[in-house]
Amino acid sequence: MSKKVIINAAMEEETRIAIVDNNRLLDLNFETATRTKRKGNIYKGIVTNIEDGLNAAFIEFGENKQAFLPLSEIRVTACSEELSKKKLKVSNLLTRGQEIIIQVTKDEISNKGAAVTTYLSLPGRYIVLTHSNETGGAISKKIQNENSRQYARNILSSLKIPTGISVIIRTAGITCTSKELLKDFQLLCEIWKQINRGAKLGRAPTVLYHEPDIIIKTIRDYYSKDVTEIIIDDEEAFKESQIFFKKHMPDLVKYLKHHKKKEPIFQFYNIEKAINKLFDRNVQLYSGGYLTIEQTEAFVSIDVNSGSSTKEDNHESTVYKTNMEAAEEIARQLRLRDLGGIIIIDFIDMMLKKHKRNVERHIYELMKEDKAHIKINQISSNGTLELTRQRLRQSHRLISHTTCKNCEGTGRVRDIEGLSILALRNISGYLSKIKMRLATLIIKLPLEVANIINNKKRREIIKLCDFYKLELEILGDNYLTNNNIEFKNIKRGQAGLEAAQKDYNISQLDKIHRIKKDLPTPSIGPVPTFINKKALFHQSKINKSYHFSEDSLTQALFGSLTEENIKQYKKIKLDNTNVK
Repeated sequence: MSKKVIINAAMEEETRIAIVDNNRLLDLNFETATRTKRKGNIYKGIVTNIEDGLNAAFIEFGENKQAFLPLSEIRVTACSEELSKKKLKVSNLLTRGQEIIIQVTKDEISNKGAAVTTYLSLPGRYIVLTHSNETGGAISKKIQNENSRQYARNILSSLKIPTGISVIIRTAGITCTSKELLKDFQLLCEIWKQINRGAKLGRAPTVLYHEPDIIIKTIRDYYSKDVTEIIIDDEEAFKESQIFFKKHMPDLVKYLKHHKKKEPIFQFYNIEKAINKLFDRNVQLYSGGYLTIEQTEAFVSIDVNSGSSTKEDNHESTVYKTNMEAAEEIARQLRLRDLGGIIIIDFIDMMLKKHKRNVERHIYELMKEDKAHIKINQISSNGTLELTRQRLRQSHRLISHTTCKNCEGTGRVRDIEGLSILALRNISGYLSKIKMRLATLIIKLPLEVANIINNKKRREIIKLCDFYKLELEILGDNYLTNNNIEFKNIKRGQAGLEAAQKDYNISQLDKIHRIKKDLPTPSIGPVPTFINKKALFHQSKINKSYHFSEDSLTQALFGSLTEENIKQYKKIKLDNTNVK
């Protein structure tokens, strides 16, 4: 296998990273500027609330929503004998207002706040430094070779691990030398000291440690021997990656390349088309079958369909081949879409037990490449397989998609006839609760619904008008959708007042008639304004007497009059002066 890590960082608003094997998209991760990920960050927070009923505490750590800290994630460093004999509660371990060091394990999802833990962990290239009540070391479960595990144990025995800290050797640590592993360990210890210093001096809530950006993090976590190229299109990101390689993996800088072609990097490697298909409900298989994926927040159902797959000699062979191909595509889709929670796969029914076992083993082997924790059960008698998968990040669908305003996420909407009946029921229910006496009720509905009610439901509208002794005005609104409805009440006295105001508007002919008769237009007078003395008067430096500014006074007093009125005023004033 020869994999390529392709990084699209040319746009500041969004960074996308794809892992490709033989021009086939295996994994995809992206981060937007508006939705930065906080998973892995370490904060100094404050306990704001304790809920023994939930066995959890809520922590203020400087974000919009408070974090959720369950009892199982609270590290008990010292516990008295009396307390250890009792059943532990959160209130026994924490108090309100207490400062606490936490690390984000799961980012915010919709209305849920971030999940946090007090068991801190710092991942490096080859090892992970983590809090532990049992000082020592551990080896990644993905390392199954006994010789490799023994080699890892020998390395762990040579390290001086501080009390309260444990070292986990990652899969990449097996292929490195002891010198490289020791260097990685020293770097993590230095970061650990900085976090500890900040925890003592910093004022809560504050951030103590930021995870590296998505590019460095992907290189750190996903680089392996089968990766032949890491291609980046942004020059600044390319230089930062070079610095990381020279510091941690100097021998592998040659695999880092800069994409300088005019064509966008994801289009050049045909990744853009694969991303567009990523959000489809149906996924086609090469054999002619297809998968149907239905996703909710904590549950995913995947239905395997044979479709036009009929190339084998008999039905059992066709079903077996389709299920084997589906298992491979399902493992890929789980990584690409980062589907988590309980996942139910409905395979096509197979008659032979060996075929069922082969499909189980095949999907188990494929899942080994996944970074998430996965538990797989056996295929049941009705052909369904249940597995649980840890969600590593926010689902791409939740990041880049919003809930449809029409269907509100259900995927289906009511037909127009059903909406019109529902609207009539809502109107009748609204009128039954109105206690005031109305002259008119104005109702705004979606345009198509309003047309049906005005044309086909006239009898129902007339009955409501007669029963409640009012007028119903049905209006269509293009901005309203689905079963949205708006009401506007017009009381009987209010209707008369509005009618009087309409009659009170003077017509153009009436205005001309009033002007001819030198009648003043109806008015309550000019709006009163405060006169600024500084604008009207100024002190004379020569004789220290006050002089009157005629223009400023005219503007202040007659600012609301027309130019003709001001000219008339000045003419009258001039005539009076001549008379004097």
